[in-house]
Amino acid sequence: MFLDFVQLTALFGLGILGTSLISIWFFKNAHKKFVILLTLVELLLLGAFCYFVLPNKNLSGMLTVNILGAMVNSGLLLVLWQGLLSREKRNITRNWPALLLGASIGAFVLLLGISFVTSFTSVDEVYGTIPVTTEEESEKLASTTETPIALAPATAKRKMLQHFSVIPNSNMFSLDGITAQKVNGEYVYVATVEFNGFFKWLKLKEVPGYFMISATDVNAQPKFVEKAIKYSPNAYFGKDAARKIYAAFPGYASTGTINLELDDDGNPFYVQTLYKEYGVSGKMHYNEFKTAVLNAQTGDVKLYDSTKAPEFIDAPVTSSAADSMNTYFGRYSQGWWNQTSFGSKKDVKIPTENGVYASGRITPLLSKDGDLLYFTDFTSEDNNQDSALGYTLVNARTGKMVYYRDTSIGLMDSDGAISLAEKVYPEKKWDAQMPVLYNVDGVPTWIVSLLDSKGIFKKYVYINAVDNDIVVDGDTAQGTLDSYRLKLATSGSNNENTSDTALTTITGTIERVQVLGTSQATTVNFLVQEQTTVFTINAQNNPYAMFLQAGDTVTFKANVTQGQQIATVQDLSIENITQDDQ
Repeated sequence: MFLDFVQLTALFGLGILGTSLISIWFFKNAHKKFVILLTLVELLLLGAFCYFVLPNKNLSGMLTVNILGAMVNSGLLLVLWQGLLSREKRNITRNWPALLLGASIGAFVLLLGISFVTSFTSVDEVYGTIPVTTEEESEKLASTTETPIALAPATAKRKMLQHFSVIPNSNMFSLDGITAQKVNGEYVYVATVEFNGFFKWLKLKEVPGYFMISATDVNAQPKFVEKAIKYSPNAYFGKDAARKIYAAFPGYASTGTINLELDDDGNPFYVQTLYKEYGVSGKMHYNEFKTAVLNAQTGDVKLYDSTKAPEFIDAPVTSSAADSMNTYFGRYSQGWWNQTSFGSKKDVKIPTENGVYASGRITPLLSKDGDLLYFTDFTSEDNNQDSALGYTLVNARTGKMVYYRDTSIGLMDSDGAISLAEKVYPEKKWDAQMPVLYNVDGVPTWIVSLLDSKGIFKKYVYINAVDNDIVVDGDTAQGTLDSYRLKLATSGSNNENTSDTALTTITGTIERVQVLGTSQATTVNFLVQEQTTVFTINAQNNPYAMFLQAGDTVTFKANVTQGQQIATVQDLSIENITQDDQ
């Protein structure tokens, strides 16, 4: 890593080297050694600056440091020029250090001007790099076996802290960031263990391992995995993981912090998203991310295109990159001027801050296909509005964004969902966290976790995002989903707009029937022989359903998956009953 920082110092020190080389030509031989000595001292100080501060390595960052270095060097050379030669007759009429200082100041002003202008003029082109598609129907939730519902990371962290004493010399460590990922097909949270300061690291030199816990099982207990980690974010000098990645790739800037990911053998790797700046605008191309992967045991660092990172890396595009993409997508769809105070702010939408990553603007979730996604919902700048302006899912591997927006209905945003969830048990003062929006049988539905003041999980709450009077809570994700489905059916709120591709045609014999009537709707629930699922249909959708009897042969469509106990029926046909008028 030492040679990497020497290279970085040379790149950030081109301004110092350039002005020094030019000045050497104009100093007398007896005084050139002072110029060389001054240059060496400045480069040493610059190297220390690069190591401790880690200045931004994008183009504008490098140009800024180089020009400032040239300005400082020129100013010191000017002082040297005046001091060493003040009593001597100068044969050179031009004051070259002064000219170099003036040129450096001019270059700095020019860079500021270009950066300022391109930050506006590049908006449309940068926006065009966002790989976004738009859909109306939200992510479907058929069962929590197919689509895992994660607990809030605060619950996982609380359990890990309760088991912290299993770590050898636990008083020398602290629990660091928690990341969601898939290991050997299981959705888990992984948390790093970090040193409690320099002297702790100096004594032990390596972290003994990491914690891992199921992200979906409310009864799961954390497991401490003993894997010696030599390179970590809280290590020092050559073992500092962040500096190791920073120094390895001088041509790329980084975004956000590094994340710990595991391969299927439990070996630890640190991952960070890198990018190249668009000109000197300070902006990134959202379709050209790179991923740096550091082996936390060997220190080997490799760079990949994000889409070609090793398969065990679930998030080559980290939450910080997704957050930047969301913010840009929400603000600049109509250009730079539109989102200012003088513009109309047409289609401007602001990410909410109810997540767990990226200052609360990102929530991780696992899709039914096993992909890690970043969820963010958008709301208006008007604090009086609780309506969601859609939401995005960013694929953590490909970086592709899907924007979900149904303009025909109004949806409550996550702020409203949290407010309603906390009112379920107001006397307990539980905190609502990690709201995520799903499509349950065609109904947009918020799923929220309730935690006590210590971060211990208490309840799931399912909230109809359209009809806010429909709120169901429960102890398990699947059990609450089943209760919620039944509530939708009995309340007449089933929209019956589940995609036909998700439906299965079922033919069978009715075993038992139950008719439930309320002031809002009449619901028919029935069992089919050799089927374990309870099927339900709103009689408003099919009046003939009220005449079902045990022994009837029926054909219908339903979305049934493993672990699902209740399914909503569509297109019910009853043998020997005329349905020409349906």
